[in-house]
Amino acid sequence: MESRLPKLNFQFKVPARTVTGSATINSIKSTTASNGTDAAESVTNKTSQTLTKTMSTTSINSKSTTDENKAPLTRAKTMTTLSRTNTATVARGVQKRPGLANNTIESKRANLRTTMKASVARPVRPATVSGVLPRAAATAATSAAAAAAKTAGPKPNKWDFKGRLEYTSNELTALKQKHREITTEYNNMQDEITSLRESESSNRFKAEKLEKAADILKKEIEALKMEIDTLQKENSSLVKQLQDTKDLCDQNAASLDKCKDELKVKTNLLTEQVDVITELKSQLEQEKKSNEKKETKIENLTEIVQTMDKDRRALHNYIQELKGNIRVFCRVRPKIPKEAGKNTCTINYLDECTLEVGKLEGEAGNKMKTQRQEFSFDKVFPPNTSQEDVFQELSMLVQSAIEGYNVCVFAYGQTGSGKTYTMEGFPGTDNEGMIPRTVKHIFNEMKQFEMLGWEYKIEASFLEIYNEQIVDLLDYTRKSHEIRMADSKGSDLYVSNLLVQEINSPEELNQCLLIAQENRAMAATQSNERSSRSHSVARIRLIGTHKTKQEVSIGNLNLVDLAGSERLKNEEAARVAETKNINKSLANLGHVILALLQKQDHIPYRNSKLTHLLMPSLGGNSKTLMLLNISPLEESYNETLNSLRFGSNVNNCKTGTIKKVKTVL
Repeated sequence: MESRLPKLNFQFKVPARTVTGSATINSIKSTTASNGTDAAESVTNKTSQTLTKTMSTTSINSKSTTDENKAPLTRAKTMTTLSRTNTATVARGVQKRPGLANNTIESKRANLRTTMKASVARPVRPATVSGVLPRAAATAATSAAAAAAKTAGPKPNKWDFKGRLEYTSNELTALKQKHREITTEYNNMQDEITSLRESESSNRFKAEKLEKAADILKKEIEALKMEIDTLQKENSSLVKQLQDTKDLCDQNAASLDKCKDELKVKTNLLTEQVDVITELKSQLEQEKKSNEKKETKIENLTEIVQTMDKDRRALHNYIQELKGNIRVFCRVRPKIPKEAGKNTCTINYLDECTLEVGKLEGEAGNKMKTQRQEFSFDKVFPPNTSQEDVFQELSMLVQSAIEGYNVCVFAYGQTGSGKTYTMEGFPGTDNEGMIPRTVKHIFNEMKQFEMLGWEYKIEASFLEIYNEQIVDLLDYTRKSHEIRMADSKGSDLYVSNLLVQEINSPEELNQCLLIAQENRAMAATQSNERSSRSHSVARIRLIGTHKTKQEVSIGNLNLVDLAGSERLKNEEAARVAETKNINKSLANLGHVILALLQKQDHIPYRNSKLTHLLMPSLGGNSKTLMLLNISPLEESYNETLNSLRFGSNVNNCKTGTIKKVKTVL
């Protein structure tokens, strides 16, 4: 029998998206393992939402099928209230536990092993398409609904409201029971998730530490690999060096054996040498003692030699003073081949210092009358006298110049009498003159004086007086030259702007002499093809230094070749100026000699350049030698007499005591 009450239009909807405990747990675990803490929180929220939806689905829709009766039944209100109460209960029962929202540790390892309870099944990855749960969740919900239906019994008919209400109540009771189980399981899962998060944080911190340690270990491994490579290279080089060292060691061992053999031989030789050295030492001691005695003797002999040298110098100077500070040597030249047909004067050599000159004059009872005159000099050299013999007498004065005295040697005579030959000769041959021989003598004596501790420096200059003008024969540039006083006493003179050459060997001085000869004024005259038209002066300065005695001696040697005196003839009018100047200077020289003989207060030295330059030699501190040269030809008889008279006047001149030029270092 069918009831008249209106039919209730409601039905229980089984949620298709209800997730069982195991499925939910599995999805939560899977999400947690894959996404870390944030994913776990999102899964938890989704799970609570799903449970809420499940509880809400149990409410009964009491909508009426008719439009007029829209108000729900009281029973429906009761069921709605019950549904709301259950929903509230469920909502209150489901409490979301706070997650670790502040945990910012990123998950670096997706596959962390977690320990779950035995009741928890393997998580199932949820679907992500429009909120649809996986098939396993739907199947679980269907089986739960079926189990609830079995508990409630068979489903009543539609008209059986009480049965249907009882059935629904039973079903609701079963669902509540199921909800409680799910809530319990959810709480357990929350606890497990919390523990998993804590373990994840600690594991993540450990993992980061381990990663950092791993990075450090990687760097150390790389460094160790590089070090291993370096060590391997060093090892290979050391192996090579070891092999080379072994080879070298073998060579050294072989050479060592040879050295041992040589050492044995040298040891024996050394033993012999030691004996010899012992003998030599004893001999050396004896030699030292003898050398000491010899050195003492040498010192004594040196003192004696120096004393004797001093005495020798004093005696030499005394002898030279006894001979006269102004001496005249007369030299008669021989006839030359072109003069073979000419007559000669009568010249008799009475002794070494006296000669007699004569000439045949008119007839007296068929006999030739001879006029003779006698002249005395310090030395007379006949025509057969060699250059070496003349220099033997001159060398004593050169010795005085080396010892620090001023010496002047000048050749005087008429043109063609042999003055230039006597002074210069032919250098490099046996007929070389006084100047080259003087140079050789100086260098020879310097070696002897060096043994006594003297060191010498030689300076030379060459000049000529031509037409009362001074010309430097070593300097091609023409300069003005003046004769000036070397000091206020007027004991020595010098020529300004004169080139002075330092001489280190006889060859250098001979070279300077050749240059001077080429630059000297020469001309052909009736008496001589190459007549000297100027007065030539060679000045040699000798500076000796004795370091032990702290002494310096300075000697000046002037070698003068005067121009020839001759009478002026008509055919030689071109040489008028030269001849006048030459005769004037020679006449002034005669005036100076005459003034010295008469001991006049004023001596006219400055009347000519020649007498001015010879002032220290004629009346000053100098030893002077005049080489008077005469010709043996009869045609030169008058000039010969003039020259001999002039030489006699010079020989009668007397000067004071000559002093040595000596200074102290």
